[in-house]
Amino acid sequence: MLLKVLRRRSPIYFILIPIIALLLWLNAFQNPVLLAEYSSQMPLYQSILCILNCNPLYLNIFGYLLILIISYSLIQLNEQFIFIKQRTDLPSALFILLASCATLANGLHPALISALFLLLSLNRVFKIYHGSQSIASSFDVGLLIGLASLFYLPTSLAFIWFVWSLIILGSFRLREFLGGLLGFITPLFFICCWYFWQGNLEDFLEHSKMIFSSHEHLESFSITQILFWGFLTLLSLISIFFTIWGFEEKRVRSRKYLIIIVALFITSVASCILFPSSILAQTLIAAVPLSYIFSYFFVMNRNTKISEILFAILVAGCIILTIMR
Repeated sequence: MLLKVLRRRSPIYFILIPIIALLLWLNAFQNPVLLAEYSSQMPLYQSILCILNCNPLYLNIFGYLLILIISYSLIQLNEQFIFIKQRTDLPSALFILLASCATLANGLHPALISALFLLLSLNRVFKIYHGSQSIASSFDVGLLIGLASLFYLPTSLAFIWFVWSLIILGSFRLREFLGGLLGFITPLFFICCWYFWQGNLEDFLEHSKMIFSSHEHLESFSITQILFWGFLTLLSLISIFFTIWGFEEKRVRSRKYLIIIVALFITSVASCILFPSSILAQTLIAAVPLSYIFSYFFVMNRNTKISEILFAILVAGCIILTIMR
C-alpha cells in the first residue's frame, strides 16, 4: 500500500519532499559537524568553506538545499527523457532516503556537490543520443565532470563512465571523445594556471596525489548497518538485472538510457574498490543512479506484493539507520 501511494504523481510531493528531508536531517541541524577539513579539500570546495566561513550549520543548510535540488532534478530528468515509462515522483523520495541514511549525511560533504554535477552530466549524455549537438553535449559532459572533480577528486573517474556511455549510445567517435576530453581538461587547466600564477602549482599537484592515495579511517559498523547494507546490495543486484533485462521496456532509446544509468552506478562502485577511503562518500554519488534503478524496479515490476515488501523493508531500514546515527 505504501509503495502504491508513493509512486503516483501528486502535487503534494512538492510539499512533502522538503518536510521528509528536513525530518531526516534534524540531527545534522541539531548537532552540526564539519565533515571535511579545509586543508585537505579540493579548491572549489575550499572556496565554499571560505564563503560560509567553515560554519557547520551554514554548510548543513547548504547541503539540505542541495538534497532538495537533486531530488527535484531527478523527477525533471525522467519527465524530459521518460526512461521510466510511468511518470513518477518515486526517484526523488528514494534519493532522499538513500542519501540521508548514508553515514556522511550529518553535514555537507563535497561528494554531495559532485553528485549534483554528475546528475547534470547525465542530462547532457542523454542529449548526445539525439545527435544534433553531440559535440557540444560531449564538451558539457566533460566540463561538468571536471568541475565535479574540483569539489571531490575521485569523481574524475566518471570520465571513464562518459566513454562507456558513448559506446552504449553508439556515438563513440573521435570528435565526441575529444569534445568530452577538452571539456574535462578545461576547468583543470584554468585551476592549474591559477596555482601556477600563485606559485603553488607543485603544492596543488602533491595535494591531489595525497587525496588519491589517502587511507581515511573507516568507522566500524553495527550489526544493523551490516544487515541493511547487505539487503541494499541484494536489492541493487535484483533491480539492475530487472532494469537491463526487464520485459516491460521495449524502446531502444529508453533501454540505452537505463543501461547508462546502471553504468554510472557501476562506476561509483568501482571507485570504491579502487579508492577504499572514498567508500562512504561514494554512497552519496551512487544514490543518484540507484534512485532511478530502484524506481524502475518498483514501478515496472508486476509482482506488486514482492515490491511492497521490499520497499517497506528499504524504507524501514533507512529510517532506523537515520535514527541510530
